[in-house]
Amino acid sequence: MTEDQKQKRTETAINKVDVNPDYLAKYAAEDTSLDTLKEHRVVPRFKLIQATTEDDLKKNFGEGSVIVRPGDALICKRGDDFKFVPLFFFIEWAKWRDLKGTGPMIMDRSYDVTNYIAVRSKDTKTRKELYPGMENVIDEKAKMYYQYVEHLRFIGVIYGDHPLVGQPVTLSFERGEWTQGKNFISAVAMRRQLIGDDESKTSIAVPLWAQVWQLGVVHHTPDQTRKWYGFEFESAEPSIIRPEEAAAMQALHEEYKDLFAKQRLSVQDEEAESSDKAAVKASEEF
Repeated sequence: MTEDQKQKRTETAINKVDVNPDYLAKYAAEDTSLDTLKEHRVVPRFKLIQATTEDDLKKNFGEGSVIVRPGDALICKRGDDFKFVPLFFFIEWAKWRDLKGTGPMIMDRSYDVTNYIAVRSKDTKTRKELYPGMENVIDEKAKMYYQYVEHLRFIGVIYGDHPLVGQPVTLSFERGEWTQGKNFISAVAMRRQLIGDDESKTSIAVPLWAQVWQLGVVHHTPDQTRKWYGFEFESAEPSIIRPEEAAAMQALHEEYKDLFAKQRLSVQDEEAESSDKAAVKASEEF
């Protein structure tokens, strides 16, 4: 095929595409083809680029940057910050494979506090399990362990004037960040707002879905062997959503709450190629 023929074939193929999607409008009102997809929601999550993150991500975004996975969309660089509205909170327990292993990073997961994963994760003596058959391995570095991990999850949306405003995403705290997650839970629970006039002011608890938080990145260096990037938080300005946004935010909260109750809500965790060794160090407090 000559170059002219290739060009003509390409132009013909392009011309066959209807670039005006308005014809779909008459179908959209009564369409149900997406209904089953809505019944199960897999929410993307924030990922911090660590020193041990794969080279391509470090090259594209830089250490200490925040991205959303999947999709690898940049949220902010180290030194910058962004606003976040938490909509729904839940705890999930997961059994993670060793980084030296292969296959899915998460071997099993549960929302049930009585599940064996949750029970093992709460005890420093049982949250780390040696792989079967490695009992006689002498080299400690060659041994592989399962990790039983508690994840503190906040599903919310990016807020403010960010290019990805409204994007649902999960803010998750686990292992070395577990303590910071507990701090964030406390800060959220304590958020209050004064209402009323000067003569009859009263303080009320601000609903989770109405709070606005400013998130940034901090570099933790507790010792020479443990160094990683984590999230820091503070109250945003303004600290609550606008009145006209309240109904929509509350509706999103109820939607995620319903999905969770039906066990149809999950978080997009790291894929098998993850090599963030800093992320697997457990907090000594949990």
